[in-house]
Amino acid sequence: MSWILGWLKERRISDRRSFPATLESKDHGLHYHAVVRYQWRLNPHSSAPRPLAPDALARHLIREELTGVASKYRLLDRAAATDAMNSTLSQEIWDHERRLRVEGRVRIRVPKPTREAALRRAEEEEALRSAHARETVELELLLDRLADPVLGPVWWVSRYADLQFATGDPKQKVNSVLSAFKQLQETLHAARVDQTSDEKLLVRRKIEEVFSVIKDKETLSLALLVMNRTIEHLGIHAMGGGAAGFNGSGRNLTQEPRAES
Repeated sequence: MSWILGWLKERRISDRRSFPATLESKDHGLHYHAVVRYQWRLNPHSSAPRPLAPDALARHLIREELTGVASKYRLLDRAAATDAMNSTLSQEIWDHERRLRVEGRVRIRVPKPTREAALRRAEEEEALRSAHARETVELELLLDRLADPVLGPVWWVSRYADLQFATGDPKQKVNSVLSAFKQLQETLHAARVDQTSDEKLLVRRKIEEVFSVIKDKETLSLALLVMNRTIEHLGIHAMGGGAAGFNGSGRNLTQEPRAES
């Protein structure tokens, strides 16, 4: 009888329990302030021992769930974070032994100082992204200038004009500057060749992968048709009936094998 009264008391109290929680957002060091209302029920069909502190266990389960959700959202995305958290809490949450089931609702807020800190951080991040984008554009333009066979050497000599006409033989210094530029161009050219080779190797591997999984003749014919159209689009004429552009055999793989006489 006393056990039944205790169970009824726990059930009644569990319907109006709440606790505050501080949840770190995706912005490291910036936290949501949450108030969680929850309820829990013991599972009468569980063969595991009854939890000694069911309310503490319920809070622990909720904190674990909400912490995982909060870490996926920026602090300023409070509405989306709230929806995601409440969606999680609206589902049944069990402990690993299925002794206790928890449900709840959460309301989160962002204090003004924390919001201002998040806004400052967002502005700083945007400034960094803009600076990075600007630097990328400048480097791409510089690469184009260095790769230019006419303007590249002129720009390079102009860049080191002060060094060339300082004390000493200008001709020797100009030769040194142009030699350094030539070495730089060769390095950039080699890097571009390596990049192109890597891309061609990737394409070749993809083609080999496609043909390695084809088993039936109909699918093979379709694959060859698509690749031949790609070759025609690129303005390349396949040799030996179209398929030789890939296998080098000079034989059209879409045709039937000849019958022996």
